[in-house]
Amino acid sequence: MANDEARALFQEATGLGLFQRHGAFEVHCNNCHARLSPAGDCSTCGLIGRPAAEMERRAEGDPEGVARVLRGAIAKRQAYRPLAR
Repeated sequence: MANDEARALFQEATGLGLFQRHGAFEVHCNNCHARLSPAGDCSTCGLIGRPAAEMERRAEGDPEGVARVLRGAIAKRQAYRPLAR
């Protein structure tokens, strides 16, 4: 993954507010209240339950894996529409 591509993905994910840590025992997303994956990610709204610094550190060893996670989370957030109340 190129540095420009990585920066762009991290900036877009940060701008969308995707990096939000959850408490150790939280099982539901703070944003959409869907059930979280074991990694703390939300499959409904794209929330990433790990800090951006951890993802940047992981990108050094597995850039394609991190890019795939970020692209997927961004696509989920862009497609997410909250339910009307």
